[in-house]
Amino acid sequence: MTLNVCVFGVSGYTGAKLLHFINKHKKVNLVGVFGKASEGKKLSSILPNLKNLKNLEITDYRKFDFKTVDLIFSCLPHGEFQQSIFPQLDPKPSIIDLSGDFRIKDFKKYELFYDIKHNSKEKKNIFTYGLTEIYKNDISNSKYVANPGCYPTSILLPLLPLVKEGILKKSHIIIDSKSGMSGAGKKPKNKKLFAQLENNFFSYNIEKHKHIAEIDQELTKYNSDTTFTFIPHILPVFSGIQSNIYIDKAGINAEETLNFLANFYKNEPFIKFFSKNTPKLSDVQNTNDTVIKVFSDYSNKKIIIISCLDNLIKGAAGQAIQNMNLMFGFDETESLM
Repeated sequence: MTLNVCVFGVSGYTGAKLLHFINKHKKVNLVGVFGKASEGKKLSSILPNLKNLKNLEITDYRKFDFKTVDLIFSCLPHGEFQQSIFPQLDPKPSIIDLSGDFRIKDFKKYELFYDIKHNSKEKKNIFTYGLTEIYKNDISNSKYVANPGCYPTSILLPLLPLVKEGILKKSHIIIDSKSGMSGAGKKPKNKKLFAQLENNFFSYNIEKHKHIAEIDQELTKYNSDTTFTFIPHILPVFSGIQSNIYIDKAGINAEETLNFLANFYKNEPFIKFFSKNTPKLSDVQNTNDTVIKVFSDYSNKKIIIISCLDNLIKGAAGQAIQNMNLMFGFDETESLM
């Protein structure tokens, strides 16, 4: 089986990374690429380093015939796909949306945290939340998948098993996350300028970050008593996320927590655990891996979980390919290892 795929938003960081994995995939045929700023350009002009990539012209999707398309990836900024494109598309192709447009089931919260009006609310229940290792069976049987955010992926992978199994009960979790600047996208902004980032480090969106709604939705799905504080930061590096998660000890120590998580994910090729070394960004950059380590603090009152991943791969394009592989019955690791 060869899959015909199209990609919206190919000129951004996520779109470029997605094309890298599509180009390596043995069972995928790229048939269409769409964009506004890059319309009329050839892929080779914007991605010259991708060898053997089909040199398609970036076009307007409204002039494209989707009859033979099996799957659409959308790497567009939040809001663009649901507001003007999704309602006009042929309903036949499957969709993996890498924006936040269909992650949040409560659209009042979506509009609150994203500051965008949602125009496809009637479609909210047809998208499966695509956190691969947690919802693998659901994804395998889905036509539409909402790819998770990068911060939530790094946070929910270690936390959800603990919450689902009742190990982490009523508690307040502190989440301190740091990301490379590519997580903010390619659009120029003052805070992303080299002069602002060099030898610098800062927190942002402390009181209201768009990923709060996503993290809260998933944690409270299994335990409504779970609360958290989430503080994101920007690092002066291109890619990578490290989330430091602080939870209260509740009848289980750090070693038992690590063993539980390692057993939960024992058959997952992209979840790795460190028993000795502390995870660092270079362990995960340019991979689809999530690396996890569990500690006890000096006072022996908190369990500290460190979770690292590449925000453009496991936090975006790589997880999207992983979900595609599940949806169409391919080897889950195809093009990712």
